[in-house]
Amino acid sequence: MIKHVEIINKKGKVLRGYLDHPEGAEKIVVMFHGYTGNKTEHNGHFRSLSRDLSAEKIASLRMDYSCNGESDGEFSEFLFNDALDDALLMLDYAFSKFQNVIVLGFSMGGLIATLLCNKRPISKLLLWSPASDLYTKLRKRFDEANKLDDGSMYIPGFIITESLVESMKGYDPFKEAEKFTNPVMIIHGREDLAVNYLTSVKYGSYFQNANLHLIDKCGHGYDRYHEKVELFSKSLNFIK
Repeated sequence: MIKHVEIINKKGKVLRGYLDHPEGAEKIVVMFHGYTGNKTEHNGHFRSLSRDLSAEKIASLRMDYSCNGESDGEFSEFLFNDALDDALLMLDYAFSKFQNVIVLGFSMGGLIATLLCNKRPISKLLLWSPASDLYTKLRKRFDEANKLDDGSMYIPGFIITESLVESMKGYDPFKEAEKFTNPVMIIHGREDLAVNYLTSVKYGSYFQNANLHLIDKCGHGYDRYHEKVELFSKSLNFIK
């Protein structure tokens, strides 16, 4: 059964998403989307994985952070620390229904998942192309961009403020990674131009119980059919 879910965050904004809760499910996967992503994710990967999980009697929760997707707020208001707070609310919602909670993070969502992995008793951590430092690249891009009249940057569909850029500064996910002892699966494409696969190699060296799977000739979005098949196969085997 798929249910529309709404959660009000501490700023009064409504987070919106979907809970897929098949009968007999004993575990749930909470999905954290990436930068400028949403609860469906690139190529519908989160939606498709939710359906595959449901067929295996595994529940899933996928929601938009505030100021993203269908949740309240405009992207021009978005701050990284708000996404962290929102993600914790999503975890708490999942733990209110299940004891066995697995977290999947894609790109920026992988950074968020890692930063939060020790704040709740997560059973497993699945990272797709996880970012580790959003600030450096975005700061450079922002500084070099033509600005709008208010000083913000525009990319198709999104207004990027300097406040958002600065909110990404100062986080060290590797400190959290080295404290997490439960199973971790990291999947990354070797030709990822958005997040270099060596980031995942570094993550793998910090987590105590991690497996790293690299996909040859694969970019950030797992766009080709065989890449998606490999991504989903490895992910489902790990989750089950």
